[in-house]
Amino acid sequence: MKRFNTTGLCNPKKHYMVDISDKLEKIKVLIENEEYFVINRPRQYGKTTTLTALERSLSGEYLVISISFEGIGDVIFNDEKLFCQTFLKNSAKAIRLIDRNNSNKLFEYSKDVTDLDTLSDYISEFIEECDREVILIIDEVDKSSDNQLFINFLGILREKYLRRIDDEDVSFKSVILAGLYDIKNLKLKLRPDEEKKYNSLWNIAVPFNIDMSLSEKGIEKMLKEYKNDRNIRLNAKKSAEFIHFYTNGYPFLVSRICQIIDEDLNALWNEENMIKAIKILLNEKNTLFDD
Repeated sequence: MKRFNTTGLCNPKKHYMVDISDKLEKIKVLIENEEYFVINRPRQYGKTTTLTALERSLSGEYLVISISFEGIGDVIFNDEKLFCQTFLKNSAKAIRLIDRNNSNKLFEYSKDVTDLDTLSDYISEFIEECDREVILIIDEVDKSSDNQLFINFLGILREKYLRRIDDEDVSFKSVILAGLYDIKNLKLKLRPDEEKKYNSLWNIAVPFNIDMSLSEKGIEKMLKEYKNDRNIRLNAKKSAEFIHFYTNGYPFLVSRICQIIDEDLNALWNEENMIKAIKILLNEKNTLFDD
């Protein structure tokens, strides 16, 4: 049976979710236009869930390499060779179940890569020989966004992007970076004795102006599915209006209110319980409020 989820990834087979296909279509337009861009939103705003849904949507047409810097540790950002090896190994793992041959190829590259220059060469070779266009997605990029090696890595991607425009290189069709902050505002320090300056390494990125909040109509549609599954009394339209008014479509807050009513208030969807759910939410400790 499906349920409302407020921890980790949401899976449409297991959890009640608002349909975000319209948002995915807008993101796919950026990808088709070969754009590089950054998705930066607050915690539990659905970034990773959106990226996972996007990967599924693109997988038939493109080879999508989707990795995360979550839990990757700090050691690799102190060693250029280790960083390059880890990037290629994680990329190989990301596509292992969907493309074993290309996964093996990336793993073999990881044994020989020595620095960012050779990493750039291997990326070009891999993409040139691939039978599909390749998209790179990196989640949780701001985990190490203050690290010089990471900034140098962005510089490699930027250089390849610019050289691709002049037909002097091949590169990823699109690169998507996701995190809490806009990495265009990172500070760059070229030499140890130099004052930090705002870098322009990622000025190639186009603005990401797609609204990722959940719409009132989307919430209503989700509640109708829930109502039919559970066979309960529920005014989906009125409830959606109430939830959207109090949350402005913030994904975690939407799901948490629904979860409280469903699991803690006996699934009685009346005005009294909806107000009570708001009070419970405001008084509890949760991962979003703690952060």
